[in-house]
Amino acid sequence: MFWGVWSYLLYLYGALINALSPCQPPTLLPASRVDWEQYLGVWHFVGAAAITSPSLENFASTDGAIFLLVPSAQPGQLGLRAALRLKSGVCIQRSWTYLLKEGHPDLDTEGRPGMRSWVFAGKCPDTIIVRETDHDYDRLLLYGRSPQLANQCLEDFWDQASCLGMETSLLIPRTHDPCELQDA
Repeated sequence: MFWGVWSYLLYLYGALINALSPCQPPTLLPASRVDWEQYLGVWHFVGAAAITSPSLENFASTDGAIFLLVPSAQPGQLGLRAALRLKSGVCIQRSWTYLLKEGHPDLDTEGRPGMRSWVFAGKCPDTIIVRETDHDYDRLLLYGRSPQLANQCLEDFWDQASCLGMETSLLIPRTHDPCELQDA
């Protein structure tokens, strides 16, 4: 009987702690059911979070990045183009094709069989969060329609990342002018 009461009291204590400090990870937008029209267009890479620093190594040399999400001529695909400004001042152009799979919550990336991407709603308007995983990384990326987000938007992102155990973070500095997106 004592152990039953003790177990119940511990359960109540845990419920009270969770109620006082709610941890709310970002809300998943299942890729196969998202209205992609609202997400097409230009996005600025604002910041990233991960459980480990190596997951963010690719971004350590990035000063700024602009992305353009466009519909593909092929059904079930989205095109993503990027203009990346490195801290050295060099501009790099990249492009990816996302594959939408009916009934699946994630996106595949063409040519990257191990990579998965999940899209989440940002708490602030005109923001979106993408979780990318592959064999050697798991990271959360924050994008905004504007390169400058309100501090509260950044704090919300860091809090959501923390709920997923991602305490290592990176804010894109943007000390140089952005690169221009090139036509495909």
